[in-house]
Amino acid sequence: MARSRSITIKEVAELAEVSQMTVSRVLNQSDAVREETRKRVQDAIRQLNYRPNLMARNLARGKSLLLGVLYQNSSSAYLGEMMVTALKTCRQEGHHLVLEDMPQSEDGSIQPQAIADRLALVGLDGLIVTPLLARTSELIDTLAEQIPQMVVLGTNNLNSGITRISFDDFSGAKKLTEALINKGHKRIAFLSGHADCPASIARRDGFEAAMADAGLKMTSDLMIEGEYNLETGMAAGDKLLSQSKRPTAVFCANDDMAAGVQLAAHRKGLKLPDDLSVAGFDDTAIANLVWPQITTVRQPIGRMTQIAVETLSKGSFPSDLEGAAMLSMNHLQITDVELIERDSVASPK
Repeated sequence: MARSRSITIKEVAELAEVSQMTVSRVLNQSDAVREETRKRVQDAIRQLNYRPNLMARNLARGKSLLLGVLYQNSSSAYLGEMMVTALKTCRQEGHHLVLEDMPQSEDGSIQPQAIADRLALVGLDGLIVTPLLARTSELIDTLAEQIPQMVVLGTNNLNSGITRISFDDFSGAKKLTEALINKGHKRIAFLSGHADCPASIARRDGFEAAMADAGLKMTSDLMIEGEYNLETGMAAGDKLLSQSKRPTAVFCANDDMAAGVQLAAHRKGLKLPDDLSVAGFDDTAIANLVWPQITTVRQPIGRMTQIAVETLSKGSFPSDLEGAAMLSMNHLQITDVELIERDSVASPK
């Protein structure tokens, strides 16, 4: 199969048995194309491995790039900071930003080929994939075949050929757990995120390492899996605080779940942090909006996004980054861990 740069719109039109104008309309996502015709053109594009002429387009735009951010779950707390940073950095670099929501089928599953085809029609020069989507290896592998350049944010188990920027979740969780222990807490519950999410695993491992170093036992009744949202935090809080011997502190793998645990505690009439200390992770907006404000670890999602845009713009990681380490040729990790201490944590009474 010839590479995409040798394929023309004319060849796509001939294979699909349509006009070149129709192919152009499909590429521009025009509604003035029947669905049956659109599918025929998309099939021809895929069969010929056609891609828009990026070099010609960039020259026409003065070498500016068209970069995309692929996300899922627009209510994710970190998403706002990420989008604003991506937009600001793209503007500074002279590029354009496209936001693409990850569609789901009726049963909640994702369709990697469908989104890859859609993004290919947009003609992106580069793509940033948000942390929650990074755990889906099939999606990442499919996108890598379609998109010229891609940067995946977050901890993941991707192959070494994928460019990625992560945060040291293990050290962050360990540092926060040590802070709870230093306050005098011994019966500490841990509310994790998705079991298949590498970031969840790293944060749990950091918690367990700190507990082991302190000689503290962990029991199954204090380990609960959540879904990184307020609702599962509330449910976990109800369960933990209904125990005859409840924990004195709860470490949640993100701030949304921590806020949910706090709400459950308030409903049970507990006084925070005197009766219960609660800690979160990420330092998103909700950590400042609830009362008491949540002690947490700051995940530098804005900085990670800025580095991702600069990497796509220049074709390589920026040099001489402070507080970061190259774990491999394609994997940059932010190693600075900042513990944000607020009013939700105190010594047990």
